[in-house]
Amino acid sequence: MAACELNGELKYRDGQTNQFTVQVDGDLKSLLTGIKKLNADISVVLTALVEQEKGSTDNSRGVLDDDEDEDSDEEDSTTGITTKKKSKSEPPNKRIKTLRA
Repeated sequence: MAACELNGELKYRDGQTNQFTVQVDGDLKSLLTGIKKLNADISVVLTALVEQEKGSTDNSRGVLDDDEDEDSDEEDSTTGITTKKKSKSEPPNKRIKTLRA
């Protein structure tokens, strides 16, 4: 069978692109192997990109998280009641209707 190639392109936020190409034969087994190789190659690049993003966000958020933890510890120790702070993405608590007799 004729030789084929699989192509992939990763476009970054800044507009830069990264091309991925894998040579395969025309049969199904070779095509599946090529897809797995293409997937693995792209996964390596994406994993490095995610780690880079995590590193840049962890440094900027780490200071805020430490301060918030200290504040909540002080409040908990003075009142003796532990409360869970809600994140901004959580919906409000459901209201419970009471039945009047």
